[in-house]
Amino acid sequence: MNAKDVISRLPDEILGRILSFISTKEAVSTSVLSKRWKNVLVLVSNLVIDDRQSVPKTKQNRSEIHQNFMAFVDKLLNPQRGSSIKKLTLKSHVGVRGGTDSSRIQTWICNVLDHGVVDLDMFITLKGKSPPVPSLIFKSKTLVKLRLGRGFTIKLSQDVSLPMLKTLFLDSVNFVGGHNVVGTLISRCPVLEELVVEERRCVDWTCSVSSPSLKRLHIRFDRKFTSISLDAPNLVYYKHSGYVLGKYPNVKLDSLIEARLNLRIDERRMQGVRNGDGSIPANIRNLINGIRNVRILHLSSHTLELLYFSCKEMPLFDSLVSLSIGNDKERGWQMLPLLIKNSPNLETLIFMGLDHYITNKCGDVCVCYDTEESIKSCLSSSQVKVLEILSYQGTARELNQMKHFLEKLPCLELVKICTVNNSNNLQTTMEMRNLMMLPRASSKCKIQVMVLSKK
Repeated sequence: MNAKDVISRLPDEILGRILSFISTKEAVSTSVLSKRWKNVLVLVSNLVIDDRQSVPKTKQNRSEIHQNFMAFVDKLLNPQRGSSIKKLTLKSHVGVRGGTDSSRIQTWICNVLDHGVVDLDMFITLKGKSPPVPSLIFKSKTLVKLRLGRGFTIKLSQDVSLPMLKTLFLDSVNFVGGHNVVGTLISRCPVLEELVVEERRCVDWTCSVSSPSLKRLHIRFDRKFTSISLDAPNLVYYKHSGYVLGKYPNVKLDSLIEARLNLRIDERRMQGVRNGDGSIPANIRNLINGIRNVRILHLSSHTLELLYFSCKEMPLFDSLVSLSIGNDKERGWQMLPLLIKNSPNLETLIFMGLDHYITNKCGDVCVCYDTEESIKSCLSSSQVKVLEILSYQGTARELNQMKHFLEKLPCLELVKICTVNNSNNLQTTMEMRNLMMLPRASSKCKIQVMVLSKK
């Protein structure tokens, strides 16, 4: 029995499922094989529609080709098609030459909602005032995952209800009534577990995120926003990247397990803060107090510097067992002594690299401390058992820093070093040999080295 016979014997439902794992463009191409394959196409449950693929490189017949494309999508998403569509990814340019009509977009979305779509991913570039998103989206009884982006405005009706929605992704979208409407939207999603909010424009954002079901939250702002309140008692993962907020009036994240903070302010303003000519335009203290029960904490070098200049005191991180620190030769480790001191149960300490700004404010955390500051830190009383160093280059300063760690940390059991082979095997071997010969405060300490190729 040849392969062709095996495939032809499969039921239409199985063939439709197979086509759902390839691109929609490839799935459509199978419809020319025979009448049966044309019928199988309507059983595909995962569709990706991108009107950019319909626009030819030359302007010749561009309008006709795009009209044919829209007519084909009309047929593909026809209400009589059945209920096989479970996921739709729609990428479109609305209101631009060669783009799709806003009314067409609304019709397509309403059709798949009638089909009982579960996963809807919309990425729409809008030029014009006509909103491409029908309000029916926010009344869906079947949607489990919804992604909306970017640049268009959404008007929520009073009867918003998404009873099955578990994942919501908002990418640079506007709301009639302001972004505080997002809080209303979240409150109408009773089983929401994951929320992602990204903003790439310079807009003022004021929002209250309150959800007893929320477990994962990712906030990214490339410019700024004003204020956010967080009340998510069951949140276990929190990631915030981009520019810091003006205010954190209320932050309650009591069940948090992991947090990733990559916060920054404008570099010109940051330079003024370093010189004593300015201040941090945000109250980060409330955020830090709100995540004090975290078990795994990742801090970028920018965040570490902001904490030093904005938080004279730090809460006690009783539950913190793993701390990772970003590296940047332009930013120091001034906040590390207090952070380690206030983490009595810290077991794993990770450095993304050992490069940092040389200062006399690092206590005994690094080799650039002075004798007065060394008294204020507590490496020697730390319970850290695992030390990980990434991007180790084997310089004299790094070797001196490693010597310092090994001599100061009395409970070390394992040191993991990750380095990149510099094509000089002899030099790499000598660097690792020097590392292995360093004295250690802990007799249990073992050193593991992983050498990666540049590729």
